[in-house]
Amino acid sequence: MTRHLTGSLLFLCAFSFNSMASNQCDALTGCEKKFCEIEYQIKKAEQYDNQYKVERLTKALKAAEENCTNEGLKDDLREKIESNEQDLAEYQADLEEAKRDERADKIRKYEGKIEKELRKIDELKQELAKIP
Repeated sequence: MTRHLTGSLLFLCAFSFNSMASNQCDALTGCEKKFCEIEYQIKKAEQYDNQYKVERLTKALKAAEENCTNEGLKDDLREKIESNEQDLAEYQADLEEAKRDERADKIRKYEGKIEKELRKIDELKQELAKIP
């Protein structure tokens, strides 16, 4: 697996663990935060005696330690932001169409999606800004 692809997969894993390990790892940034989040998940899996998950996470931690760079994390975040901005543009176009058609239900739907997408983009930009 290429370094970039490995980094992307590990970023997604770490990102999904973020909410669970946020208290313990909040003070960290970049790769150190990723390592902390994976280590937290390993501890949780050990508490529940989930050996399969412990093994998978231990491999993920080793791969992260070998491949993680803050620049790679930044690249992954930039790609995610770009993807979300494309989704946002599509929702905005859909909203304009709903307004032209005077479809109140669709207008509410797309306004909600736009709001959610803007929050996601803002969160990603904040995370990007924290990485040294």
